[in-house]
Amino acid sequence: MCYIKPREFSILATGNLLGASSEEEARRAGDMKILLLSLVLVAVCDAQLSLLNELTQLAGQWETMYMAASNIEKLSENGPFRGYMRRIDVDLPRRRILFNFFIKQNGECKEKLVTGTVGLNQMIRVDYEGTNDFQVVRITPNIMLGYDVNVDEEGRTTDLVLLAGRAHQVDEEAVKRFKELVRQRNIPEENIVKLVGTDDCPTN
Repeated sequence: MCYIKPREFSILATGNLLGASSEEEARRAGDMKILLLSLVLVAVCDAQLSLLNELTQLAGQWETMYMAASNIEKLSENGPFRGYMRRIDVDLPRRRILFNFFIKQNGECKEKLVTGTVGLNQMIRVDYEGTNDFQVVRITPNIMLGYDVNVDEEGRTTDLVLLAGRAHQVDEEAVKRFKELVRQRNIPEENIVKLVGTDDCPTN
């Protein structure tokens, strides 16, 4: 998290430039370097804050609509990633995301609470069935589209794509974007699983 106040930092950096014409060239060059550094730092801080603020849109109730996986076993009836989303909570100060969802094992619904940590470029690192790097690709008030790279405890890598919504249905445009992302992640289209309408686990 950045704590630099851009205006104050810029004034500090440029204060010695007011009389630059009467100072040595080396001093002027040094002041310019400080000014450029301040601009870079401010830009980086603004970008990080913008990314974190976007993640606040994840907060609230969600329902899993479609999923796809390069290893279809991960989405089988008893698969660990055949998850029925319930809600997401965002802890912005700690850069944490809490996922609440259900999976089924032998027909029994089991609730899961998993915490992720926000890293660079909005990548969310989650420890669940190995390590996961989850990236939100698109977020609107009604849909969330993202992909996950899972490396399980045996070292096998699986690419997954998730489409979640806040209602029982998603529009055709959202499904189209989902299928495009599935192709981009080199996942066969036959590995798409439609989960909407199959969720009979408890609601919160």
